[in-house]
Amino acid sequence: MEIKNFIKVYDEVIPWKCLSNLIRFANSSKFNECKIIGDEEQGHTVNFEIRKTYSLPLSNLNMESMSNVHWFNFIHFYINSCLNRYRKDLNILDFDYKKITNIEILKYENSGFYTWHTDHCADIPRTMSCVLLLNNDYEGGNLCFRNTDGSGELEVEVKPNRMIIWPSNFLYPHTVKPVTKGKRYSVVAWAL
Repeated sequence: MEIKNFIKVYDEVIPWKCLSNLIRFANSSKFNECKIIGDEEQGHTVNFEIRKTYSLPLSNLNMESMSNVHWFNFIHFYINSCLNRYRKDLNILDFDYKKITNIEILKYENSGFYTWHTDHCADIPRTMSCVLLLNNDYEGGNLCFRNTDGSGELEVEVKPNRMIIWPSNFLYPHTVKPVTKGKRYSVVAWAL
């Protein structure tokens, strides 16, 4: 089986009315600059040469916003459903993740991007990566994968309400190309 066969795309993941409400919530929320994992001395740092993205972390323990808690629980349910569907689609018998972690809404504004990277590292041993695309009223910002040797790029077509799931390991380097117009919203999460 080819590596690209482990990148799965699921459409119309959540009810459309809920998608509109989620985007409305994102539009009215305060985002923070995204950090990247640095070396042990640096810890988590903001580096706009590697990643120019803004994050709204969702949590079921958020004491300041019940809307944040609601969206965490809502999205967690649908990510879990898609992960189970992924397991069935690929007939993976021993895929048993322990939890879904770090659910965040990401915002890429004009010139926002994320350079080539993988999601698994020693400090954060992620198993599966999940991205839910929320909107398409922007230009650029495509999610792309490539072979580990840098050849053969695979671009995922932008479509609202589309979930993309893939293994987080070194075989799946990916990038978000720069947004050239508008705002790109997506939800990211990982299974451990």
